[in-house]
Amino acid sequence: MRKPFFLANLAAAGVAGGALLLRFFPPGRFSFYPECPIFHFFHVYCPGCRATRALAALTQGHFTEALGYNPFVVCLLPPLLLYLAIAYRNAMRNEAFRWPAFPPLAAQALCVAALLFATYFTLNSRVRCYRRAFAA
Repeated sequence: MRKPFFLANLAAAGVAGGALLLRFFPPGRFSFYPECPIFHFFHVYCPGCRATRALAALTQGHFTEALGYNPFVVCLLPPLLLYLAIAYRNAMRNEAFRWPAFPPLAAQALCVAALLFATYFTLNSRVRCYRRAFAA
């Protein structure tokens, strides 16, 4: 068995297993997920927590709920899945494996967008937390 073939199938099984885990054991109802240090100290969901909850909502078919948790992940998921499908197809061919080309400028823009989004959502949820505390 070729190594890229095995690794590609292993990665696909890992993605499917992760989706099934989020589908049947969402983070809002089960406590075996590791505790987020940002949530522990500041009582706000970090972008990673929001991404996990958004993916769990997507696996259950709750698209608008997922957008409320993390719209960046929801918008990024279709291109990411397409990229991974192309990589999987390349691994299944009988030629040398190579990752699909990804323009460096697009990668830099994606990193900047992720950083801006994470900063905005973290600060925005902290402000909402303060508003609720002072409104009571």
